[in-house]
Amino acid sequence: MLRSIDKKIKIIFYIFLILFLSTFNNTNIHELKKNFFLIKNIKINGLNEKLTLDINSKLEKYLSSNLLLLNKEFIQNDMNEFPFIESYSIFKKYPSQIILNIKETELIAKTFDNNKIQYIGSNGKIIGENYYENKKKLPKVFGNFKTPELLRVFLLLENNNFMLSEITDLYYFNSGRWDVKFKNNLLIKLPIKKLNNSINIAKKFIEKEKITGNIIIDLRVANQVIIRNE
Repeated sequence: MLRSIDKKIKIIFYIFLILFLSTFNNTNIHELKKNFFLIKNIKINGLNEKLTLDINSKLEKYLSSNLLLLNKEFIQNDMNEFPFIESYSIFKKYPSQIILNIKETELIAKTFDNNKIQYIGSNGKIIGENYYENKKKLPKVFGNFKTPELLRVFLLLENNNFMLSEITDLYYFNSGRWDVKFKNNLLIKLPIKKLNNSINIAKKFIEKEKITGNIIIDLRVANQVIIRNE
């Protein structure tokens, strides 16, 4: 008897459920999606407070948007506007949160534009002084250079065991070559071509002669090393 009653209750429940669901069309379902999963929080990891606030102010327009329907490409376009970002990842955490894990680019040098400081990131981008306080220890770069050329010089110097932290100034000349000055007043004049070979020669000469500074190593002429006092 009890089993018969339970069976009838189940049948009535399923009939009611079918009738209820049949009242929903595609428009109703879409409205449900819109009203659920509203974004309430955007969490940013990996940056200091100032840079985090800069990004938050850009992304706050997504608050109260639907997390389920949000296209990540919109956020990607916003993130690409920030030159201090090396890389990032975006995650949707349901029901109501966006999480961004951000790697900040490393500042490798600074240059000047109309007496305003501009920083150069390891990502190859120029970063305005509004993002950072004056970083006094960074090497200064002069001349009408392109950042990929500068990054290449840094890489070649590092690969030949020069300490980048010891560099004070880099000078780019319109002929397409560089001068590199170090804290000990060592100045290396590089040629236009065969940079890696020239930097390697300079490093070996410094180690062999135990040079500590106050000297110019001129490598501009092919197959010649000219040494003179600073």
